[in-house]
Amino acid sequence: MKDKIIDILSRFWFVLLILFCCIVLSIKFASGQTLEIDNARHLMEVDQTNKAIAVLNQAIQAHPSVAVLWYHLGMAQVGSGERDLAAKSFDQGISLDSKEPMNYVGRGYLAMLENNPQKAQLDFDQALSMTKSKNSSVLKAVSEAYLVDSKLAGKALEMLTKAKSLDDHDPHVFILLGDAYLAQNNGGLAVTNYERGVVLNSKLALPHYKIGLVYLRSRNFSSARDAFLKAIEVDPGYTLAHKELGELYYQLKDGEKAVQAYQTYLSLTDKPEIGKLRYAFFLFMAKDFAKANEIFQELTQHGDVSPTALRFYAFSLHEAGDYEQSKNIFDQYFSMAPHSEVEAADYSTYAKVLLKQNEDSLAIIQFQKSLELQSNQPEVIQSLAETLYKIKKFSEAIAMYKQLQTLRSRLNSQDYYTWGRAYYFNNQYEQADSIFQRLIELQPNMTVGYLWEARTKSNLDPESERGLAKPYYEKLIEKASITPEKSKNDLLEAYSYLGYYHLLKEDMVVSKSYWKKVLEINPNDVKAKEALKAIN
Repeated sequence: MKDKIIDILSRFWFVLLILFCCIVLSIKFASGQTLEIDNARHLMEVDQTNKAIAVLNQAIQAHPSVAVLWYHLGMAQVGSGERDLAAKSFDQGISLDSKEPMNYVGRGYLAMLENNPQKAQLDFDQALSMTKSKNSSVLKAVSEAYLVDSKLAGKALEMLTKAKSLDDHDPHVFILLGDAYLAQNNGGLAVTNYERGVVLNSKLALPHYKIGLVYLRSRNFSSARDAFLKAIEVDPGYTLAHKELGELYYQLKDGEKAVQAYQTYLSLTDKPEIGKLRYAFFLFMAKDFAKANEIFQELTQHGDVSPTALRFYAFSLHEAGDYEQSKNIFDQYFSMAPHSEVEAADYSTYAKVLLKQNEDSLAIIQFQKSLELQSNQPEVIQSLAETLYKIKKFSEAIAMYKQLQTLRSRLNSQDYYTWGRAYYFNNQYEQADSIFQRLIELQPNMTVGYLWEARTKSNLDPESERGLAKPYYEKLIEKASITPEKSKNDLLEAYSYLGYYHLLKEDMVVSKSYWKKVLEINPNDVKAKEALKAIN
């Protein structure tokens, strides 16, 4: 009898030992799963979906009978844009264990993405009924799926309220609550719940990042920046916080900081190709045209290059001084871009490129196209006027300067100078006289205004009998005497006029003095020699 009791006790303790070992192994197994899932979820959160997929595939190989791993793999595949693979993963999880609710939620999530909430609801109901709506993970997953459509944010809140009643210390419940309130455009309650998530787990960067998005949405750039920086302080490798910082600085037109933030983002994400075009835009803003052009060139090698990429590439090449290539890219852009999407600046910048290629007539056409889209562009009108003057279309240049005058409160010296000469060469001396008078008022210490006013007066007084040009040539001499070496030709003209004028007035002494000054500058001047010979 004693031996039987000992034998029974031995067997009892052996069974207990086996059960204990199974429990320990089960705990280790579950712990390993949780770590792998948490790792994968964090990788997805920081925009490293490819790594998350690799982690989950390894976990599935190690634990082939765990159906919930297929749900997380499917969600990672959704994040990577591989919906067909995700559908197969959810179906595989269901076939492996039809009692695991999460794969039904995943299948419903796909239906939501396909804009089929009725189909999605069938899967959600299946998952919720299996868990009697008492599984926090299922409730959170269903709420996340509802948030695919902001109109269903109310249903998401119902799920999260139940999850909160099960565990009011889960920071992810409050983060999702923030998402739901934000979907209802309630930024205040969204931030409140994100902040609650921070209180529950100060090591999470996600709620700080979400708070930054709320402030960015409301254009509170200062608070948004602080929130993103806090997320990076908590987790320096928090990819998307660096990305949004770049976007924030881009909106603030701080190109240098935008470039720095985006460089970090591209170094962390496992999909850098997606962000390269945006990075090129930031480099363009930062005026680092050489680097921007390297990226634009790479992107334009792809067959699916967008008109927007070509547009900015052409602009960047223009800024870098590569006018020939800029023209080529502009030609590609105009051949691809819908006419309705071409902007006034596209035509005007293209015109500037053509000017650098000495294609003035084509440039004029592009300037005119730009003004057809947007007439109130003073800089474009000025460039067009100067180009028309350059090719001696003086009447058209004059018309452009008249238009420019209506847009600028005051024209600059260059405007008056070219406008006046357009009148002058168009034989409209009265109008030229008026314009050069304004140039003199604007630049009283420069010789150029007096020179062209004197020439204009000479044409209004062709015989020089009235001496209309005399005071202006005298003023030119006064101003030019400060730096005579720079104004030799102008002085020759002034001395010659005054010598001739005084000769007409038979003031030989004064006339002689001016002709001598002509010869001091140019000893071989024929007119001066003949005049002096006549006087002597």
